[in-house]
Amino acid sequence: MKKLVLGALVAAFAAAPALAQATTIEFVRDDGTTFVGVFDADGTASINGAAAEGYTWDEATRQLCASSGLCVTFDEAGEGVGFSTRYTTNEGNSGTATITARTE
Repeated sequence: MKKLVLGALVAAFAAAPALAQATTIEFVRDDGTTFVGVFDADGTASINGAAAEGYTWDEATRQLCASSGLCVTFDEAGEGVGFSTRYTTNEGNSGTATITARTE
């Protein structure tokens, strides 16, 4: 479960180191389950306050992958607070990801 959550959050669009120092993304699965991920520009992310895990971001494919192996693919990429897009994971989950905060 933790692996799935981190993967989903990390994949959400917060992975790009070119973004702010920290980007917070809320992931809402289609079943209503909600996760909050904080993605730091140093390439680490924390989901629901758990220990940080490394991630990578592939801008060309809009895919975020956690070091645990969970990958999230976004329909669109964005950087602004309030930006939302659909996502799917390599474990078969999907939902909506929304950027809720950014710090410089």
